[in-house]
Amino acid sequence: MNTEDDNFDFQSEHSYSPPTSPAIGLTEVLEVLRRKWRLPVVGCLIGLTLAVGYFLSAPAPYKSSVRLLLDRSMNRYLATNKFVDQPTLDEADIGSQVYLLSSDSVIIPVVRSLDLTHDSEFVGPAKSGRLHSLSSAIKRFMGWSTTVNTPERLAVEAVIKHLTIYREDVANVINVTFESEDPNKAAKIANAIADTYLATTLDSRLRSTKIVSNWLEDRLKELRTQTLDADRALQDYKVAHNLVSYGKGALDSQQLLNLNTQLTNARIATVEAKARLDRIKKMGVEGILDFATTEALGNVNKAGGPINYALNNTDIMRLREQYRSLAAKAKELEAHVGPTHLVVLKLHERMDELHKSIEEEEKRIADSYASEYQIAAARENEVAANLTQLVGKTEATNQAQVTMRELESSADTLRNLYNGFLQKFKEINTLQTETIPVQNARIITRAVPTQQRSYKKSAVVLAGSLVLGLFFGAGIAVGGELAAGVFRTPKLVEQVTGIHCVVLPMISAKQEKTHWLGRKRALPLEEFVLDAPYSRFAEALRHVKTVVAAAPPLAQGAKVIGVVSSVAKEGKTTVAANLAALMTASSEARTLIIDADLHLRRLTTNLAPDAREGLIQALDDPTRLPSLVRKMERSGMDFLPSVLPIRLSNAADLLGSPKMEKLLLAARKNYDYIIVEIAPIMSVVDVKMIERFIDNFVFVVEWGKTKRRLVLEALSEAETIRGRVVSVVLNKADPAALRSLESYKGARFNDYYQE
Repeated sequence: MNTEDDNFDFQSEHSYSPPTSPAIGLTEVLEVLRRKWRLPVVGCLIGLTLAVGYFLSAPAPYKSSVRLLLDRSMNRYLATNKFVDQPTLDEADIGSQVYLLSSDSVIIPVVRSLDLTHDSEFVGPAKSGRLHSLSSAIKRFMGWSTTVNTPERLAVEAVIKHLTIYREDVANVINVTFESEDPNKAAKIANAIADTYLATTLDSRLRSTKIVSNWLEDRLKELRTQTLDADRALQDYKVAHNLVSYGKGALDSQQLLNLNTQLTNARIATVEAKARLDRIKKMGVEGILDFATTEALGNVNKAGGPINYALNNTDIMRLREQYRSLAAKAKELEAHVGPTHLVVLKLHERMDELHKSIEEEEKRIADSYASEYQIAAARENEVAANLTQLVGKTEATNQAQVTMRELESSADTLRNLYNGFLQKFKEINTLQTETIPVQNARIITRAVPTQQRSYKKSAVVLAGSLVLGLFFGAGIAVGGELAAGVFRTPKLVEQVTGIHCVVLPMISAKQEKTHWLGRKRALPLEEFVLDAPYSRFAEALRHVKTVVAAAPPLAQGAKVIGVVSSVAKEGKTTVAANLAALMTASSEARTLIIDADLHLRRLTTNLAPDAREGLIQALDDPTRLPSLVRKMERSGMDFLPSVLPIRLSNAADLLGSPKMEKLLLAARKNYDYIIVEIAPIMSVVDVKMIERFIDNFVFVVEWGKTKRRLVLEALSEAETIRGRVVSVVLNKADPAALRSLESYKGARFNDYYQE
């Protein structure tokens, strides 16, 4: 037999993965609703009943409506003398009129004019008595308002409660609907509200126009006085500071501009005269001017006046010409007769006379240029002095002009403001609003009494009741399913535990004839797979058998399969017996089933009620095993019962003892499968003691009853077996509920099985 170290090696090879939380999605919700469809239907019926009761108990009043058209076309025509193709009211205006129709300024006059404070429909009898006092005390304790309203206030609130105001499909048409027990009263109050609204808005417009007109008139008087005072202050300041305007600027500014121009011209004249004078002096030093120089100076100073005149003087030009002619002759004669010849000497004397005459003429011209330069310089100094004096005066004037411009700006602002207010005042007087009562709204359809009662949104109430009932029933179904916390589908079991799962439908015992008269007896459920080999129950157990056959064993020889459950009465006895019968009958495997539940021994009671010896005796002497087992006639499996006179207190010790190990070793040599039914995990500790001798486990869970928390707690309690649980059997499933849950598989799935 393997030691505990071997067990640990086995568990490490089949480690248990932690379970994941079950996914509750739309599919799961639909499955719950499909299975519990009666609850949503009952909810719909309850909602329908409540809606019918409401229709029967709630009063059906009469309704009358009046239509109002909001329009400002006439006002625009009076203002512009033409109709404009534009919206006469915007969204804000129309929305405000809707609220105005239900305001106290309209409702209170209607209540007073129609004396609704004495109408029992709007003002009920005064509440008194102990019940009302108790209700008021509770409201005061809760902090709610307990103010006693006056009859007029009660009537106003009642009218607003029965009043409905909404906009029609046309944006500027408002429908005013009032409901009452009396059709004539409904029409009368609706018309009264519309008339009061028109009168109130007209009166409000007249008062507003009068207030605006009076305010504008007072403001115009004040602005007129302020404007005149500002103009007067501006003129007085101009006179006081001699600020006379000339053209686009002040007089001092014009004089300053003229003096700047004169000073510029004087400086130019001085520079020109100085240039002429310097040139003449330079020429006098250099000697007689040649013709080219004279011509160049004359061309440069064509606009200069006197210098042109001097250099181009006819006398100087004549003398120069004579001088050049004599110089040419003297040079020619010197070349022939020599420089000492008398003629040459006379020519030189004549040339000296001409040179002296030219110098005298040039000196005369230079003196005139010097005089012109002095005059130009004096003129420049005079203009500069005048400019300096005027600049000093202008600086003082500029300081005064800053204040003047401030006064001008203030006067212009007041004048523009006065003109704007005067224009508005003229427009109001032109419209003559006080004498022409033009309304922004008018009645296009007056309310008339109707003889047909109006039910308050019957279709909406009916649909809402049905929908609420449906959701109420569906909520109870889904909430009940979530609160139950049980397993109904293999998918949910696998999500929660992480272990493979199959579902077994609930079965009932088959009947067999025992007499030719037709008497019948019930066949045992422990061999149901033999009575219904093509049923879904048998096919599911075949699935378990396949999983068990594929699981690795702990030791050589027969596989030892333990069948356990969380608590008692989950059907593990039936599952263990049928699994053993199926293994023997279908594959002819040698199978031994042992009743190891030493506390209840239901398997012994059902399969071998007359047994006198069994497991206890086999533990004492394993060699007696072949003589102690009972062979089932129909299935051919061997059964080792448990026969005890009283319940043992040390049952767990026996199952975990070396005797049990020796017994299973002996059984492994003679059988292919050994199925051991073990007591419930949560009830006793038997499974913890015997688990080291078991290869694999089959965990039985009762469908729709065993809590998920209980299953997880059982797996945690027997932590050492979790890795060897090869399959969870979801037992005792309701066939009708299974068909509902698996309706997506179609009828062909269920029709394949035969009960």
